[in-house]
Amino acid sequence: MKKTFLYLILSLCLFSGVSYAQDRCVPEHSNHGRFERRGHRYRSPYFVAGNKVFFEGREMKDVSASSFVILRDGYAKDAWSVYYFGVKIKDASAGSFKVLGYGYAKDTWNVYFDGKKIGDANSGSFTLLTDGYARDTWNVYFYGHKIDGANSGSFKVLPDGYAKDTWNVYFDGKKVNGATPGSFKVLSDGYAKDTWNVYYWGRKIAD
Repeated sequence: MKKTFLYLILSLCLFSGVSYAQDRCVPEHSNHGRFERRGHRYRSPYFVAGNKVFFEGREMKDVSASSFVILRDGYAKDAWSVYYFGVKIKDASAGSFKVLGYGYAKDTWNVYFDGKKIGDANSGSFTLLTDGYARDTWNVYFYGHKIDGANSGSFKVLPDGYAKDTWNVYFDGKKVNGATPGSFKVLSDGYAKDTWNVYYWGRKIAD
C-alpha cells in the first residue's frame, strides 16, 4: 500500500514537471499557441469560398479572395494587405511579407510579433533563432520583447529555454543572476549548472 501511494505521488510530480515544461514554451500573452505549439499544427481559422474570405466563421470585408494566401501563425495576406487573426496589419507590405515562425514575421521595412510591429527591430538583419528567441544586428528578442543588455553578436540559444552571451546567462529571456556563462551547461529537464551553482528552470537551487 505504501509503495503504491509513493508511486502515485512520484507520478504526479513527474506529470506536473512535464506540464510546466510544455506550458512555459509559449507565453500567455501570445496568440501564437492557439494554432501552433511545439511543432504541432492546427487547422487554419481562415477559409476561402468563392469570392469571400472567412475567419473563424466571420466574413472578412474588403479582402481579395482571388489573391488571398493563408500563411502560418495566424497570418494571411492578399495582393494588397496583410492580416493577423483576421485583422489587417496597418502599413504591412504584402509583397515582401514573410512569416518566420514562433509568431515572428517581417517585410522589407518592419518586423512583427503576433501581428504587432517590434519597435526599432531591423528587418534587414533580423534572424529567427529558436524557442522564441530572435535577433538583429543590435538587439536580442524573446517572444517579441527586447532583452535588455543582451549582446547580439555572442548570443547563443541553449536547450530548455536557456541562452547566453559573453557576459550573462538567460532563461526565458530574463537574466539568470549570478550565473557564469563561461562554465554554464544545460543538463536536462530544466536543470543546468555552472562552476559554483545548480539551477532549475532558471532558479538557483544549490551552491
